[in-house]
Amino acid sequence: MVNTSKLQALEYKLKGFFSPVLAFSGGVDSRFLAHLMHRAEISFTAVHITGEHVPRAESAKALNWLQTHDVSYQALRLSPLSVPEIAENNKTRCYHCKRLLFSSIKELVQVNGGEGEQLVVIDGTNASDLGEYRPGLKALEELDVVSPLALCGITKDEVRELAKATGMEHFDQPATPCLLTRFSYGCTPDERLLQKIEECEAALKRYGLQNFRVRILDDGSQLLQVSTAEKGLLHKHHDAIEGTLRSAGFESAIIHCSERVSGFYDRK
Repeated sequence: MVNTSKLQALEYKLKGFFSPVLAFSGGVDSRFLAHLMHRAEISFTAVHITGEHVPRAESAKALNWLQTHDVSYQALRLSPLSVPEIAENNKTRCYHCKRLLFSSIKELVQVNGGEGEQLVVIDGTNASDLGEYRPGLKALEELDVVSPLALCGITKDEVRELAKATGMEHFDQPATPCLLTRFSYGCTPDERLLQKIEECEAALKRYGLQNFRVRILDDGSQLLQVSTAEKGLLHKHHDAIEGTLRSAGFESAIIHCSERVSGFYDRK
């Protein structure tokens, strides 16, 4: 059942911001916030960050959505791997990455904002995220980023329910976290390998797979992790999937099904 009281609380909170700036990844959470503000005719600007950590197809979808809905936006190119604390890929990587992304958004806001304006930066963190290992939340707090979904107690499942109820397209969009999450902590990513993973995952989607990740483990071996809900597709296209992994250079990849795909390294 749709929680209308939470929806009303969220809409009320969004209307209380003066021309907010939305960190827009194009995922279901930030897109839902953009959808609601667009529907309520709230003036806002979206900022979409691109870089080696973001699959190009996801950026293309995000920008297409903004353009199709005539949303004011800016695209900002960053390179997280240029920051040593991120390139080291330890368990605080997400903190340093969020510091980079949101401090860059705030700098952009300050440059473009009028003198004396207090523009608010908001993001799509939801209430479910608060119960997970999310070192990036500390960076959001330090930078005074506001998370309306979390403040209204709206979980990930509720985001999808409310998105469907309010007519947002693709409310069941699978999560697509940044490519840096594919690497085991301590395993140093590089741009070439990020691109290989991106291209391999794009190729695997041809078989209907949606909720899966190509991962690099701490010993350098590879893992294709697939949701158990898609086990049938895995069996149906097993040989083709193995061929795709080999063509991408992941000959030794182990294929494994699990109930939950996200947060893999934080549950080990």
